[in-house]
Amino acid sequence: MVRVGTSKLFAFPSFTLEVFHRLYYESEPKQLDPLPPESTWALLLHREFQQLIGFDALVEQCQGNQLAAGLATAEYCRQVCDRLPPPIPRFPNPQQYRQLIRQLKQQPSVPPSQVFEQILTSPQTTSPTGLPLPKRRQQKEREQWLRQMIEDSRDRSPELIQLLQQEGKQAVWQAQQYAASLDQTQVRQMLRAALSAAHEKLSEASGWLEMLGLSWGNEMGGELHVSPAEKMALAQKIALHAKLKQIAVVAGRLRLIAERKRRSQALDAFGEITTIELGDNLSRLLPTELQKLSASDLFPLFALSYYDRSLLQYKTRGKEKQCKGPLVVCLDSSGSMDGLPDTWAKAVTAVLGQIAHREGRHLRIIHFATRVCRVDDFPPHHHDFSRLLESMLAFYNGGGTAWEPALLSATECIEEKPQFKGADIVMVTDGRCDVKRDFLEQLKVKQQQREFSIYGVLIGGADERQMKQFCDRIWVVKDLVSDEVAIEELFLL
Repeated sequence: MVRVGTSKLFAFPSFTLEVFHRLYYESEPKQLDPLPPESTWALLLHREFQQLIGFDALVEQCQGNQLAAGLATAEYCRQVCDRLPPPIPRFPNPQQYRQLIRQLKQQPSVPPSQVFEQILTSPQTTSPTGLPLPKRRQQKEREQWLRQMIEDSRDRSPELIQLLQQEGKQAVWQAQQYAASLDQTQVRQMLRAALSAAHEKLSEASGWLEMLGLSWGNEMGGELHVSPAEKMALAQKIALHAKLKQIAVVAGRLRLIAERKRRSQALDAFGEITTIELGDNLSRLLPTELQKLSASDLFPLFALSYYDRSLLQYKTRGKEKQCKGPLVVCLDSSGSMDGLPDTWAKAVTAVLGQIAHREGRHLRIIHFATRVCRVDDFPPHHHDFSRLLESMLAFYNGGGTAWEPALLSATECIEEKPQFKGADIVMVTDGRCDVKRDFLEQLKVKQQQREFSIYGVLIGGADERQMKQFCDRIWVVKDLVSDEVAIEELFLL
């Protein structure tokens, strides 16, 4: 972006740096040195930028945050670069002439020929006289032309200084004319669009980082430091893949559900009825209390009891484990999972990964179809976030589905590694397949010995009877757009 901007206006890098400073440090930084006259166009853009509605909100988001300020600056300046009209003709940088004049005056022993050679070999499209440099000459002819120009300069320092001063004034005048040609109404429209794009980029990137369990500042749990540069690289990687962005959108919705459910910590999650108590929980009312709603003369009595929290309701005791173990996610990569089912499954995995990261739990992801295709491990507090993104992108489009290889891989890990004792296995699939009876019997024995649980997330309308043979709990999701709440209890694992 900076390179493209420099090809349009030589001062674009300094303009970009100034935008970053205004967002990161303070909206109106103190001016230490007077700006050169050719920066009039940049001053105009900075002034209009600060007067826009939404500028203060952007500064509030970015102040003191390198990552947010960097992303907002990059997007804002990209929009400005694309929309800012180019100067015609393109004028040179007056500063190069000032430096050469200073060199000639401070070091008179330097031959003018060296100064001339520096000008001619610099990446400029024009010479100090404003004439275009030859572009299509043969190399030999160009070298001869340069040598002739250097020989002609000899020791005429005063003439060369005068020539450089004239060219510098001409360049300044062109820069000021360019600034004067900018229409303020069009500039405001351009900057509003750029500001809106910067806000949108921050919102989008925030969702991308949250998919990984990261944030603008400290990470969830605060156990792992990820530098702003690393977060920027991760955000850029997600931006390059439409699939990762889709996963982030779905994961964002699921994360809100997960946070709400985990905050409630409901003893009412999936538990067993222990006794009867008084309260106002409509989901646990006794049938006798619900009957009052069917009779109009009993409704006032129901309303009064509800207000007093004296309705008869079941008291439940949750089954949530006190000491939570690792999470092993088995992801179906069969052909029928291609598209939205795979995106949805990866979003579920991403949210489970956030939970594992925050709670210091090991996460293992097993990709399978008719066989195990890939295994990714993410130890507590040592998540390789780049590898996690690669795991999210992985899809093997197998022709069929076989649960046994994935379950066998998961249980072997639990048996071989003591730290996996008490793990939770989550099978995410949309298919149906047969599981051998002897395998199921061995699996149940292993469950009792190693104290692990198996849960299933069944995507689509497939029959759940086959999964019930080995799953402690199954969540069936028929609608991938509106059934997020159907699996909210999954996030209590």
